[in-house]
Amino acid sequence: MEDSVSYGFAVMVGFALSAACGMRIFAPLAIVSIATHFGWVDPGSGFAWIGSMPAMICFVIACVIEILGMMIPWVDHILDVAGTPVAAVAGTVVMASQLASASGIDTSAVPQWVTWALAAVVGGGVATGVHAAVGTLRVGSTAVSGGFLNPLFAFFETLCSFALAGFAVLLPVVAVVVSIIFVVSLGAIAIAVLQWRKRRNAAESAVVVA
Repeated sequence: MEDSVSYGFAVMVGFALSAACGMRIFAPLAIVSIATHFGWVDPGSGFAWIGSMPAMICFVIACVIEILGMMIPWVDHILDVAGTPVAAVAGTVVMASQLASASGIDTSAVPQWVTWALAAVVGGGVATGVHAAVGTLRVGSTAVSGGFLNPLFAFFETLCSFALAGFAVLLPVVAVVVSIIFVVSLGAIAIAVLQWRKRRNAAESAVVVA
């Protein structure tokens, strides 16, 4: 029972990190890498490379480039389109690292395919879903402001990604609660934006026909 709870908690912390990857692909990886490098977290068997100096430098540089790129509207769009598969991979990796480090469990007894399948479905799925929802909101922001509010939107994305990843490392319980509320709220807002866009497109079509 205790092992199941520990494994379930690892899934939820991985869920928080994966959601953060959906907004900023490299921010959670950079935070986990730094935390692992300095011994603040244990990524589990097979994931020690995340905390290596070369990996940490690469993740931090990629994080800075991604954040700066998101502040430029046309670069923001390119990164959004190209980032979907990368976000899925990042979500899968952070989820797998959490499953491998689940306390109290002999993870060597868990088949690798089970760990990676769960990581891909949950971690990769959450990261992809959040990335798609955020992209929908960004399109809505562009439609309303003509792209003027996009840098502000990008800053808010970055802040949320760092906050979720930071909570996952420092306050895992808080990260679990906040990530669930965040993902549900984000999904509801994205659906509302999609419905608004459909109504707007329908109204514009009606005007053109008239």
